[in-house]
Amino acid sequence: MNESDIQEATNANQAALSAGEMLRQAREELGYHLPAVAAHLKVSVHKLEALEAGDWSAFPDVVFVRALASAVCRVLKIDPAPVLAQLPKPPGKDLSPGVESVKTRVAVGPAQSKKNDFPSSKPFPWMGVVVLLIVATVGVLFYPQLADYWKSSTAASAPAPARSNNVAGVAEQSEPVALGGSSTDPVPEAPANGPAEAGGTAALAGPVSPAATAPVAAAPAEGAPLLHFKASQDSWVQVKEASGKVVFEKTIRAGTNEDIAATPPLKLIVGNAVGVEMQLRGSAFDLKKVTKGSIARFEVN
Repeated sequence: MNESDIQEATNANQAALSAGEMLRQAREELGYHLPAVAAHLKVSVHKLEALEAGDWSAFPDVVFVRALASAVCRVLKIDPAPVLAQLPKPPGKDLSPGVESVKTRVAVGPAQSKKNDFPSSKPFPWMGVVVLLIVATVGVLFYPQLADYWKSSTAASAPAPARSNNVAGVAEQSEPVALGGSSTDPVPEAPANGPAEAGGTAALAGPVSPAATAPVAAAPAEGAPLLHFKASQDSWVQVKEASGKVVFEKTIRAGTNEDIAATPPLKLIVGNAVGVEMQLRGSAFDLKKVTKGSIARFEVN
């Protein structure tokens, strides 16, 4: 028996088999199981079982049957022509193997795109990231100018704070100056309003500015109050003890006097200090030496 006789016998044998039987025989010879083929083609096992059994009622139309058979032949690496010849053809159409190949791809599923291919119907996936990077870069480059502009605009639009004799809200002032102290502190010159009496000289203690020193309080006059205020303008005065207790807090009206008797050490705040004169233990005390702006802050020991 020559080769032509063998081919004729093979073709006759295949002609005796149905399309489903040919597919089953080829699958079993390769040792493939239906679930493996179904997973590869991404179809249900039920569809493959119906194809091998020749149950066309499980398929929507003849075109799907022929497409699925062609796909199975491609997986099993067999010639699809004998299988397709045993399958029913669509009415009025003679599908060639080339057309069947196209139909197979459409019916079974789209061909997998390459790794770097992007469908034209979808936006480029990096565009959002690129836009965000550009916006962030622009923000970093121009942030200092924008911040300076914002600060200048805010400063220009903010109203200037109104001056008030009530100094309870003043936050940034110089450190208080303490009046009085130990005998070891340096004694400055006596004030111009009179010499200091022996034994009653008081020295400055605490941090003071280099440009100004407080005058020395004279010895207390007999019967004189510790503090005496004479207001030419409305001024606000607050006196606290060392414990923080407020012993005096009042607005001294212009043209009035106020005597304060308290036990040192004391902390004083005088608002609108230019509008009031003060005596400490009967001697004049120059508030200008401890005034910053319109507020005087100092301590009496």
